[in-house]
Amino acid sequence: MNFAVSLLVVLLLAAPSSAAPVPNSQTEWTRLTSELAGMGLPSRFLQLLPSEFVKLEFAELKMAAAEYHPEEHRMIFNRALSEDNQGRRFRPLREIGNHDLATMYHELFHAYFDYIDFAAGTSQMPPEGARLYDAAKRFVACRYTVVDVILVPQQKGRQRAARIEQRRLSDSEGWDALNETWGVFVGWAIWNRLEVTNRLSLRWDWEVVEEFLNRLEEAAQSGDITGYFEPADPDARKVVPRWYLAPSNAISPPEIALLLESILGESHEMAQLAMSWISSDETKSC
Repeated sequence: MNFAVSLLVVLLLAAPSSAAPVPNSQTEWTRLTSELAGMGLPSRFLQLLPSEFVKLEFAELKMAAAEYHPEEHRMIFNRALSEDNQGRRFRPLREIGNHDLATMYHELFHAYFDYIDFAAGTSQMPPEGARLYDAAKRFVACRYTVVDVILVPQQKGRQRAARIEQRRLSDSEGWDALNETWGVFVGWAIWNRLEVTNRLSLRWDWEVVEEFLNRLEEAAQSGDITGYFEPADPDARKVVPRWYLAPSNAISPPEIALLLESILGESHEMAQLAMSWISSDETKSC
């Protein structure tokens, strides 16, 4: 099972129980971002997120490393990620596995996206956030208004047999579809970067870059980097909690370039290289 699909399964199976606030939430947020930076992982977008905005909690999550609840700005981490499983402080992040780190980044992206949506049009919006927010509005209009959805659960090997249906999304559904698609890509990128570098050094050299880009090309061609959305109609959610986008609505090269630069801390040259590596004459752009 590929990372994007397994991540969706994990998120669906996650169910918090007895969540408890982190005693020193802002201190732990600062420690979290500092340790990620020390590992060579993206941290700039997290430093733009005010530490008081996100309420950190630990809970017994069945399968996931973390989950984010935008309604209350709550970030819930699996208690297994805390020191001695006590739910007070993070374990050293270098001890956390690649898949859990990738899932954490998926959810941390959602927290940042929630913040720039919250801060839009105010003096609290950082310039980097404004750039991402404005781009998101453009992409929603041109890529997440009319989409193809899969009418069976998204599982590897079943997409070819799946029935595809075109749907026009509401504003909230389109925003949700973009948010989740981008979150899936951020998690995918972190996991693959950790894998291709073997965590020994997160600095790029050409051999590592080529391996990462080849993986990206394969994922883009197979349509693995796709998101999902929750139906706006509450009655529809009772029947189908989430609709999964078809491979034809996988994340586009321009979106990938934007996220590599704005969220994942890559250079403009690296972002452009990635976009050109997977682009084709048929690529739709905004």
